[in-house]
Amino acid sequence: MFSLLTIFPILFTLSAATPLADLLGPKSNAGYNIQAVLIAGSNEYYNYRHQADVCHAYQVLRNHGVPAENIIVMMYDDIANDPENPFPGKIFNAPNGSDVYAGVSKDYTGEEVTPQNFLGVLKGDKALAAKGKKVLTSGPNDHVFIYFADHGGTGLIGFPSDTLSSDDLNKALVYMHDNKLYGKLTFYMEACESGSMFENILPDNINIYATTAANSEESSYGCYCDDPKIGTCLGDEYSVAWLEDSDSHDLTKETLKQQFKDVVKHTPSSHPQEFGQKSLASLEVSQFQGEKAGKIHSPRRHPRSSVNSRDIPLVMLKRKIKRANDAAEASVHAKKLYTMIAGRRFLESGIKKIISQLCSNGYCSDAQQVMSTRRPLVNHSTYSKVAKKFQSSCLNLGIHTHGMKFMYAFANLVESNNFNESTLTRFLEDLERACNNHIADHGFKAIV
Repeated sequence: MFSLLTIFPILFTLSAATPLADLLGPKSNAGYNIQAVLIAGSNEYYNYRHQADVCHAYQVLRNHGVPAENIIVMMYDDIANDPENPFPGKIFNAPNGSDVYAGVSKDYTGEEVTPQNFLGVLKGDKALAAKGKKVLTSGPNDHVFIYFADHGGTGLIGFPSDTLSSDDLNKALVYMHDNKLYGKLTFYMEACESGSMFENILPDNINIYATTAANSEESSYGCYCDDPKIGTCLGDEYSVAWLEDSDSHDLTKETLKQQFKDVVKHTPSSHPQEFGQKSLASLEVSQFQGEKAGKIHSPRRHPRSSVNSRDIPLVMLKRKIKRANDAAEASVHAKKLYTMIAGRRFLESGIKKIISQLCSNGYCSDAQQVMSTRRPLVNHSTYSKVAKKFQSSCLNLGIHTHGMKFMYAFANLVESNNFNESTLTRFLEDLERACNNHIADHGFKAIV
């Protein structure tokens, strides 16, 4: 047995080398650090809610003790000081709520918010770090929390001027696992059809637990859309559900599974999903969102109404027309609305013509059936190539986000054709020709 005289010098040496708080604190005991990546993939005022969600997520993590240096934020940062914002320099995620923009440390803004930078952040890209940009520095024991909010479609999520495919995202996650860049990882995703980003592709044995706002076929929904001053939705149902749950609970006493069940309960318009290694859901939320007790905010507010995310620009313009002070103002809004409707009608018609042309080329027998059914996306790799060809030849889906609504039709073609390298090459050439015939140079500034 050691005597006190023997032990005391050892303790003294340890305490001299390491702060006592680190020796006794929860991080030391747990053996991991928490690092987080928060991404709002949109810009422009009508998409206010995505940056509001992400700013609120930043406040949740900070409130629960995650150091600012451990949080990486990607957001275009055009909403707080947009001319339409009646509260310059402020962003709200709920009616009469607190300013969630205050104090947010923004690491990638404007044109830096790209899929390439996001994947670089996840992989700890040394070239980005050499430019002074923050990337994940997590190791094999650390816990990583990723939260994404934006538009989505079959196997795609949006960025301000680009998209990211399910194939590229999941390859990055597998890379992180293979290179021991995390011990456990949780991914929360807010987007239409977000289930398609993980369904039939995310492995269930790499210590990743993912939840999504919607299944692979449905839209997600905006909420808190009734504030006449702000004039757009302040949040998204799924996002507000988990954020307000985290605000109102002791996260050290709530498991991921319990939070997910609560989110399902408070996301009435879509069907949140779970993917990956579901056994991780038995862990406490605090292991990913911060272990400090945190200030408990007021109980959740229960949003009264919601709007299909894809219809928000239309709904908000209609409301602006009704609230207009004079005929001239109403006419300006009406012109924007008519242009948007015309753009959407043109796009839907163009997609149908493209599918018909591809059917005439032998890739399908019935264009109407391709447009009216949905096959589960399984061949994510081939579909990613098709989606990229559509984006480069037909329509930039990062800018014209409404186009993502129709990408299921191309997933149907991928799943109904057993493409090999040569037949896929021919299909991509035929797709490019069809795009040039029916959609390219469409003349619309944005089909939102």
